Amino acid sequence: MKHRYGLIKKLSEPFYHLLFILVLLTPAPEVYAAKLPDLGSSDLIAYNVEVEQDLGRAFNTALHTQYNLNYDPDVVTYIRKIGHEMASQTGEPRQFKFYVIDDPNINAFAGPNGIIGIHTGLILAAKNEDELAAVIAHEIAHVTQNHLSRGHEVNSKRSNLNTIATLLAAALIGMYDSSAVYPTLLAGLSLDIEKQLKNSRLHESEADHIGIQFLSQSGYDPHAMGDFFARLAKESQNNTFKTPEILRSHPVTERRIAESENRAQTLPAQSPKQPNNQFSLIQLKLKTQRQQLNKPPLTQKNAPAITCYQKNLQALNNHSTTPLADLKCLQTLVQQHPNHWLYTTLLLRTLVKLQISDPETIRKALHQADYSLDIYPNNTAVLLSYVKLLRYSSNTSKAISLLKIHTENQRYTYQAYKKLAEIYASQQQTAEAHFFLALAQFNIGNIKRTQYLLKQAKITADTALKQQIARFVQKNSNLLKNKKINKH
Repeated sequence: MKHRYGLIKKLSEPFYHLLFILVLLTPAPEVYAAKLPDLGSSDLIAYNVEVEQDLGRAFNTALHTQYNLNYDPDVVTYIRKIGHEMASQTGEPRQFKFYVIDDPNINAFAGPNGIIGIHTGLILAAKNEDELAAVIAHEIAHVTQNHLSRGHEVNSKRSNLNTIATLLAAALIGMYDSSAVYPTLLAGLSLDIEKQLKNSRLHESEADHIGIQFLSQSGYDPHAMGDFFARLAKESQNNTFKTPEILRSHPVTERRIAESENRAQTLPAQSPKQPNNQFSLIQLKLKTQRQQLNKPPLTQKNAPAITCYQKNLQALNNHSTTPLADLKCLQTLVQQHPNHWLYTTLLLRTLVKLQISDPETIRKALHQADYSLDIYPNNTAVLLSYVKLLRYSSNTSKAISLLKIHTENQRYTYQAYKKLAEIYASQQQTAEAHFFLALAQFNIGNIKRTQYLLKQAKITADTALKQQIARFVQKNSNLLKNKKINKH
């Protein structure tokens, strides 16, 4: 056991943090021993749907309550755009969810029930969108092939799902902070490391094989997956990290890279994606947030646009009351590229930051926001930026209306519902604030918190809101198993 704990403590190196993560998640049968369907092999055990969904909700709650997620609407919307585009190639009804972990380590993971996390460090480490998409495709393939659940089972009688989800999150995200969680986690891990490595090699190869197909079908360069992992492997050889013997047999080998390249060669040619600079702009945002922004590499084609974006982005993040923005160039960008949502969201937020009061400037910006939301009705970044400008221009009622209309049937409602709660709280409408906070918590799987907030909302709710609460509870009665919510 000491050897295993010592191994995990060494895995803080970003490269191995990314590539070795699934090796360590094979709990012993005595910890997770429920009766689950056997798919024909001792290492092919999958959760039933109900258990996987319950574990996914608990895992989602752990992500949002215990770890630093990046909530920048532009960043998360960008990652989700890539993720869901490739997830649509899987042919599965599974409801994938993509989150960004605010962490400098180069890492990505596939959690239970299709939850996929991408670290900001990985976004910055990629050289282009194809490489970033390759990692996301790889993680999607881990989900479709049930790699997280193969080899272990969940015992609902002997283990609490919330506890399991918390430990899973710690293993997938927090390896560098192991002093508190790993003594507990390791008590339940199998010591059959050789079998784990065998499974991991199989899983990584399988995720490459399937993921490259998703990558290609989505119009990305299928060679990007092998290129990215090969580059990381080469870079890792130049640092001072001493690779433990057990990691030398890890799947990142010349054979794996060769197999990835061969797989990419066999795929039929697809229509490539139209080039855009969204990847560069997202990297600029992350570097600005970390205050690590140097002069970005510019090409003759995109230099003016990126220079303008960078200048206004820095002004937006400048806490001075007189930020040095270049509003004119940004307005020109939006006029020339009305479908480029990243230009639009930056313009809307910059107008608020600069406290622009010119009615015609505000009118044109609101018109552009309306146009963008029509084109991208599911774009959280456009929605929240639009709401920000509406509130600034004293049109709170329309802001509330937009948020309600565009969140009712969305997959990601956490940020929008929190914004609704914030608006209602600012208007001293406590019942509505509690209700929409409850909906936000429900979206991230925090059922206990949802129940508490619904009860709080009922205390001062009017008849219409009580009826709305009752309909919500009835619709989700299988999860909200607390009938007392409606007994007031």
